[in-house]
Amino acid sequence: MPAHMPALRKEIIMPKSLMNKNKKTKPKNKQMILMITLLSISFLCMCFLCFAWFVTENRKNAATAANSTVTQTTAATTAHYEEETTVGLKESTHTNAPVKINVMMIGDMLIHRGVYRSGTTDNVNYNFDHLFANILDDIKEADMRIVNQETILGGKEMGLDEYPNFNSPQEIGDAEVTAGFNIVLHATNHALDKGLTGLNTTVSYWKTKHPEMSIIGIYDNQEDADDIYVYEKDGFKVAVLNYTYGTNGIAIPSSAPYCVNTFDDEAKVRNDIQRAKLMSDLVIVCPHWGTEYVYSATSYQKKWTDIFLEEGVDIVIGTHPHVLEPVEQFTREDGHTMVVYYSLGNFVSNQDEMPRMIGGMAKLTLVKDGNNAYVESYSIEPLVTQKLFGYKLITTYKLSDYTNELAMQNAIRRDTTECTETNCVCGADILGLSSHSASNFTLDYCRKFAKAVLGDMYTGE
Repeated sequence: MPAHMPALRKEIIMPKSLMNKNKKTKPKNKQMILMITLLSISFLCMCFLCFAWFVTENRKNAATAANSTVTQTTAATTAHYEEETTVGLKESTHTNAPVKINVMMIGDMLIHRGVYRSGTTDNVNYNFDHLFANILDDIKEADMRIVNQETILGGKEMGLDEYPNFNSPQEIGDAEVTAGFNIVLHATNHALDKGLTGLNTTVSYWKTKHPEMSIIGIYDNQEDADDIYVYEKDGFKVAVLNYTYGTNGIAIPSSAPYCVNTFDDEAKVRNDIQRAKLMSDLVIVCPHWGTEYVYSATSYQKKWTDIFLEEGVDIVIGTHPHVLEPVEQFTREDGHTMVVYYSLGNFVSNQDEMPRMIGGMAKLTLVKDGNNAYVESYSIEPLVTQKLFGYKLITTYKLSDYTNELAMQNAIRRDTTECTETNCVCGADILGLSSHSASNFTLDYCRKFAKAVLGDMYTGE
């Protein structure tokens, strides 16, 4: 309350006598009183207005500050949410969106003299692009493109050779790279045909001339042997292992126990698979196994199939028998599935029995969807080696592209078939053919043979 207000109150309660005594000055006093009253009211109003303004401003500032805090918090939260959402979407795009890997693999590159002679006219300059000319589109469609190089690639300098101790031109490897293969398997029974020198020369060739090619199964040092090959695409990882049942009785050098992967040490194979599973989403094992010229799985193959299934392998693609064998799918008690190609047979050779002209190309589509990786589809494309003699004449066709005219030209028809009803090596017995003549080699024979071995896996005519 202002200081002059008590005086005003006193004036209002002033005795009448005094008022009469000062009668002459009343008008003046009335003006003064009115003025003082008005000033007091004005002052009070100003104080009230100041107080009201102060309160309003404080509230406004508080609200502004609160709004600012909320806005900042909201903005920060929104930004954080947007950042998390964006990161989440990016990660989802990378890890959760389904990723597909297409796999293709061909069987034995069995380089007999007739095969390597088809690549030269002068025994000096070699080219083998013709071997793959009819499957280039199939190779290009795949991500993982695997070839089983049955023989070593020691090159001309070591002296070219064929069965029983193979040594092949390195230009075979050049043609494999040109065709588009990116993974080569070398763990075969012929890996030591030319000793450790031949093996090391082969490894050196790949490393120096084609470092882009992934070599599996043979090694020139312990570190590489301990490593496990893993193919990766957009975070989807597939491991590949390769082993052979043996090396044709040639002892693995004590100085290089790592040089060839074999099945001799079961514990090591199991450990390799376990390590591969930790490093990848799916595991492929490529075993060189079985019995030559047998059209079904042997007890040895079944034993290792059980081991692979037990250890959680996803895909098995076998080689060595030089003829087609069935494709099967197995399911473990916990629901884990495994696809097994027992044998793809030959891709190319100069062998002299009709079934050995018919091989297969494995094709698989693998998928990773989130944390789930699986085999979406698998198939086998039957192949036919067109065995002809001369420069660039031997090659391999898909059975779906093969014709009866080509079959009539195949030199296999001129080979002598030495078999009996009880010991058939030409496939006539499984087809119910009465004649064991090589003249049976026709387009119809090829189709019937593929159907007899592959069953429902072969859907051709």
